[in-house]
Amino acid sequence: MFYVMFLKSETKEVPTFQKIFFQEACEKTHELEHQYRQQGKRALIDFHVLNEENQELYAGTYQVGSHFAINLLDHIKKQLSQMNLKPQQEAIKQSFLKKLYHEVPYRLHPEAIEFPEGKEAESTLVTGTSSKGGYTSNLSRLHRKMIYGGSALSILLLSIGCWTTVSASQQQSDKVAQLQQKLKEEEKLTNLYETALLGDTEKAIEQLSKEKGKQGSKVQQEVYMSLLLEEKKYKEAVKVGGEKKVEDRLLEKCDVQQLKAFQELFPSATGTFDVAYLEQRWEDMLSKKDVRMTEKRQRMKGYALLRTGKVEEAKKQVNHLQDERIHQKIKQYEQVHQEIKDIQKQIEKEQKKDPKDETKIQSLTEEKQKKERTLNSI
Repeated sequence: MFYVMFLKSETKEVPTFQKIFFQEACEKTHELEHQYRQQGKRALIDFHVLNEENQELYAGTYQVGSHFAINLLDHIKKQLSQMNLKPQQEAIKQSFLKKLYHEVPYRLHPEAIEFPEGKEAESTLVTGTSSKGGYTSNLSRLHRKMIYGGSALSILLLSIGCWTTVSASQQQSDKVAQLQQKLKEEEKLTNLYETALLGDTEKAIEQLSKEKGKQGSKVQQEVYMSLLLEEKKYKEAVKVGGEKKVEDRLLEKCDVQQLKAFQELFPSATGTFDVAYLEQRWEDMLSKKDVRMTEKRQRMKGYALLRTGKVEEAKKQVNHLQDERIHQKIKQYEQVHQEIKDIQKQIEKEQKKDPKDETKIQSLTEEKQKKERTLNSI
């Protein structure tokens, strides 16, 4: 089962920082899309798709009223369709989409909907190109169980990719042995994954721990660390991946409670910075020094500067980042902030008139308050 968390929104009609069912999120965005199109309005909504273990499977920004998509499912499908992936990665993507389709009733499927102004969702879910009749036949048993089961390890598999894929140009005799070895390693890891998926995480950890004295593969180490974090065995996870890597992984999960628990064992300025960000304590966050800055934390700091009104500092902080969303937020913040100043000038001008037009002043005040709410939601 999948969930959605709306992080930031230009409309108060969606619940922010609350985990809701994927179907509920689709219904809400479908309703808003229809409403906003009729009213000629637009609004940006940042969202994450989560699994049952609160791990992020997908993150994006949905623009309500843009005519790009009719609901969240359609948005994700169209965004993913633009990705140029290898065949095996494409199969995983299609499997992920199929799972999302199963989460919502047919009436919300893009193919089943026609808005008054015409069909907005012409693309259909590709069911695969396999000559055997369906893309799931191209997936390994591991991949099917990972995606269909909605397990906590889905994101791991999606992030590491199909690492056993070898291009046609590599299919030479001197590569065959390497491929066979990788396939053996994958089979071994598949058994461990399935053990964890069946609920026996401890057994999977025990089996992987036997390998810790050997030179295990990078993927194996990633799996071992992820399983340890699932069981909240932070000390053991640090032994495998180190404090920095564990700290970064916990930040990716956006689980403030786990971050706090880790901080108690391994306190650091970086961890305090991360917790303050997730709790939206912007001033506390910006006061931290000696923070280990990754690209993600640079974006976080830029956003905190923006939320505290330090626009020029925010620009300098993220200027070198290739991140359209943060630059868009800064641009939007500047625009709305200027609109508020202009309205305030109009209010002051009207208040100096004699007699005053109280109706116009009230209208301008309400418009200013609306803009201020938009500013706070950026």
